[in-house]
Amino acid sequence: MTGPALLEIENLSVRYGAISAVRGASLRVEKGEIVSLLGANGAGKSSLVNAAVGIVPAAGGRICFEGRDITRAPAETVVARGMTLSPEGRRVFADLTVRENLLLGAALMRDRARVQADIETYFEMFPILGARQQQLAKTLSGGEQQMLAIARALMSHPRLLMLDEPSLGLAPRIVDGIFDLMVRLRDAGLTILVVEQNASEALGIADRAYIMTTGAVVYEGRAADLIGSTDLMDAYLGSGVS
Repeated sequence: MTGPALLEIENLSVRYGAISAVRGASLRVEKGEIVSLLGANGAGKSSLVNAAVGIVPAAGGRICFEGRDITRAPAETVVARGMTLSPEGRRVFADLTVRENLLLGAALMRDRARVQADIETYFEMFPILGARQQQLAKTLSGGEQQMLAIARALMSHPRLLMLDEPSLGLAPRIVDGIFDLMVRLRDAGLTILVVEQNASEALGIADRAYIMTTGAVVYEGRAADLIGSTDLMDAYLGSGVS
């Protein structure tokens, strides 16, 4: 590949005191891809994407977005430049309504008419959110909260959307819908990095994949090569990975 990737992470380290959560990890996401970042709980996946978007500081390494170094940039700057994260556990604002949550997702947008148009667009994309737009977010089901978290992330008009464990705790039917949505968003021009423990679902929609264990990237390659190899799946993810 030539030229800068949309997102390029080089030799990233993240520490929490004496604990090394990410150790020398490197990753590229090219424009128009879905890239899956896989690994067991505690592998360092969330720490990597949290560092990429500026939520936690990098202890070492380099993070570039569209060729610009954002390693030390605060989260609001990263979002303004076009990268956003829908975090693990959804983390909607429980005591705000659905509509208010979406408005907060557009906090950096100055065109109020466009913001209102975007809200209507996502109500069309997620009809249940439109029907419940005046309900408090805490009254929604887990699947509805995940839809709200994704719609809130999309309100900032990202060029790169990162999703951290979007299938966690959801019923299989809802999971299928979330992954189908990712494909539609990619086909509409959005680039996606999805962090997942659900390897089979994530690899089924991804162009490329990375695997992390104990804070390090131990595999990178085409998703089709990984999902097509029982030996690779067992070696890197274990037979118990869904």
